[in-house]
Amino acid sequence: MNNNLPNISLYIHFPWCEKKCPYCDFNVTTEKKDKDIFALTEAVINDISLSKNDINNRKFQSVYFGGGTPSLVPVEYFKKILDFLYKEEMINASAEITVEFNPKEAKKDKIASLLSTGINRMSLGVQSFDESILNQLGRNHNAIEAKEAIANLAHFTNLNTTIDLIYGVMDQNIKSFKKDINLFLDHGIDHLSLYQLTIEPNTIFYKKELNLPDELQISRFENIAKQLLEDSGYLQYEVSSWCKNDKRSVHNMNYWTYGDCLGVGPGAHSKITNSEGIQRQMRLKKLSSYINNPQKKKSETIAYEDINFDFMINFLRMKNKTSFELFEEKFKYLNKNKFFKSYEKGIELGLLEKSYVGTTEKGFRLLNDTVNLF
Repeated sequence: MNNNLPNISLYIHFPWCEKKCPYCDFNVTTEKKDKDIFALTEAVINDISLSKNDINNRKFQSVYFGGGTPSLVPVEYFKKILDFLYKEEMINASAEITVEFNPKEAKKDKIASLLSTGINRMSLGVQSFDESILNQLGRNHNAIEAKEAIANLAHFTNLNTTIDLIYGVMDQNIKSFKKDINLFLDHGIDHLSLYQLTIEPNTIFYKKELNLPDELQISRFENIAKQLLEDSGYLQYEVSSWCKNDKRSVHNMNYWTYGDCLGVGPGAHSKITNSEGIQRQMRLKKLSSYINNPQKKKSETIAYEDINFDFMINFLRMKNKTSFELFEEKFKYLNKNKFFKSYEKGIELGLLEKSYVGTTEKGFRLLNDTVNLF
């Protein structure tokens, strides 16, 4: 491995969904997968194989199958991709390998089959245990299926599990939200991704008038979650991420510490460090176009004057205590003079810590203001 390069992870996009949720702005399709899944798997393997210059002799620290709904894809296609990665020695033996799951597909036999391929972490899209909230979000599973899925995952002791919950949903109340958090805690899962509902332009919700909670209500939801989770031994290590037993997401930590990521599959995004600088890349979005030309992509090199902002918008999401010495040693590509001028301004405003690189509690609450200093 080139020691001057950051760690690298691999993201693989399977775009199929049974239906598109009204809040989703990801690149998904509801077309039948059967005729294209073999061709997409071949294209993904070809894409990875032809990306060796970007990989640059590094081994993937993590692999993440996202979507879409990857759990709709038959196990044999996960196996084919992972067998290729292991055969080519492109993946660390201890790599975290995650697949996103819809609760409807989380049956014991499928989980066991996926574990046999090398997958060791599953991300379950629960979103809520409240039927009315699930209906509002347009989900295709119900609360009973969510609970059954968690019980099925808990059956496997060699598996890391995380679940997603959403707050700030239309007409959501404190009682319902508390119940969601307490049901999560009752199941003893080591990781939670807790997201505020955001309305993005390319979504069904964007075209509707929605009765969303106001800022005061959102703040109450967040304070309740913080109290309940901290009282139960969970650590908030990032804006939306909580864990115990040190079960942080390796894949996401690589994003937030500005590691590289090779994204393959239709519409997948990459961040790659090479001789030209730091590049953002995006594969073709249309499924058939990607299958026909998996290496075609849009690439943009991040301008030197923009690197600090691009870095800090990720790094400051974490509740880290990184010493200034380690920070300077690890992140040599930053515009240091500009960075420390911005950082001193943040200290003056009470947004950034003096003794290490990171936000104060105030800076974490006002994260957009803090990031915009850079």
